[in-house]
Amino acid sequence: MPIGTMHMMSRGLGRPTPYTVILPEPDLGPGPYPVLLQLHGKWDDYQSWLVKSRLASHVEPLPLIVVLPDGGNFWWSNVGTYLAYEDYLTQDLRAHITNTYPVRPGPWALGGLSMGGFGSVHLALKHPDLYCSVFAHSSPFFTAEELREYEPQFSAATVADLDCYRLATAVNTDRLPVLSFDCGTDDGLIDSNRRFHTYLETLGIAHSYTEHPGGHTWGYWDLHVQTALRQHARVLGIAPAAATPSAQTSDVAEGTGAA
Repeated sequence: MPIGTMHMMSRGLGRPTPYTVILPEPDLGPGPYPVLLQLHGKWDDYQSWLVKSRLASHVEPLPLIVVLPDGGNFWWSNVGTYLAYEDYLTQDLRAHITNTYPVRPGPWALGGLSMGGFGSVHLALKHPDLYCSVFAHSSPFFTAEELREYEPQFSAATVADLDCYRLATAVNTDRLPVLSFDCGTDDGLIDSNRRFHTYLETLGIAHSYTEHPGGHTWGYWDLHVQTALRQHARVLGIAPAAATPSAQTSDVAEGTGAA
């Protein structure tokens, strides 16, 4: 399966930035293919999903282009000058991928872990027309007050923009993609996920929330990204991933203070 690292110029970031791309096997046909954008967590990078999990093996049977961008530690959001990661994902990278690979027109699938899980839901709430299927793992769904404490360097405007509770209240629910998220019962973020799930229920926003044994580890994410891929395949209308034994690959935590 073709896997490569590419660099592209981003206006939102003001510099060239790398990403990893996983392309379908040639025997799956010439395309065009739908796209999955998969986001990493804090303290990781564009290679983490590739080298710390079996994501490449999981997507191998799928006629799907998988893009693994680099987001630094900036919440996949516009947090400052030349730190416009939201613009990078929704404008720069999207245009580049569409113009470079045989991409099927239409909304993409979107997923991620921890900070990347937050980024997935945040982007879905702000840009629902760009995505059709979203699946987040182990995400920090912080309130505005918690965000101010966790990231004191962020401006009040940035904190307000990062507040998924505010965004969920204002979103047009008719436009939302299929939305799912999960968390491990031994994860320090479990209360955050339960609270956000309850809030979405209160708003009547359709979603799926599940809890599983496990913590904030790559073993957990490698196991449950397989469920995410089955959802994406169903929503995108492509063949589901081949069944593989459910086994954790490691018990490596994402990193101290990961979010």
